[in-house]
Amino acid sequence: MTKQIKVVENFLAKEFFSDLQNLITKSESEFAWFKRDHMTSPKDLGFFTHSFYNEHRINTDYYFKYIIPILKLLGATAVIEVRANMLVSPFYQHGSNDNWSSDGFHTDHPFNCKTAILYLNDFDGGTEFKVDDKTQFVQAEANKIVIFDTDIQHRGKPSKIETFKYLINFNYYDKVKSNM
Repeated sequence: MTKQIKVVENFLAKEFFSDLQNLITKSESEFAWFKRDHMTSPKDLGFFTHSFYNEHRINTDYYFKYIIPILKLLGATAVIEVRANMLVSPFYQHGSNDNWSSDGFHTDHPFNCKTAILYLNDFDGGTEFKVDDKTQFVQAEANKIVIFDTDIQHRGKPSKIETFKYLINFNYYDKVKSNM
C-alpha cells in the first residue's frame, strides 16, 4: 500500500490564520519559546518550541482558542502532542563552504497515528518526505498544511534566505480503532 501525503493550501479561514500567525511569529506578541538541544541530529544546534499539548495535558491557554478548532478540522479524535516550532536556519549551517544540512529523516512517534504540519510563514525550505525509497518535497507556505501517516519518514529543509521557519506540528488519532 502506497503511503499518502495530503497537502491543503489555505487550510484555515484568512482572519483566524492571521490571528494565529501574528500570535506566534510577531515579536511584540511575547509568545513563549523554549529551546530544545537537538531536532533529530546531534550536528544541529537545536530549535525552539512551544508545547500546546503533551503528556496528556494542556500546557497553554491558547489551546482552546486556536488548537481545538484546528483539531476539529483535522477530524482528530484523540490528541498525542501539539507544539509550535521555530526553526532557525543558521543552526543548520555546517562548515565554511555554505554547506547547509537539515535534520535527519525521522518519524514523530513509534506507533501509528497522524501527523500534520501547518506552516505559519512562507519559507524557501520546507519538508522532505521519504516514501517507497523516493523523496517528495513540500514547499513551506503560510497557511498550507501537510497531513500524513506518522510512519512516513520526513525531515525539515532549511532556508538559505529566511532566518526563521514557523510551524505547528500536530500528532493525533483521526479515528477510533476497535477490536470488534
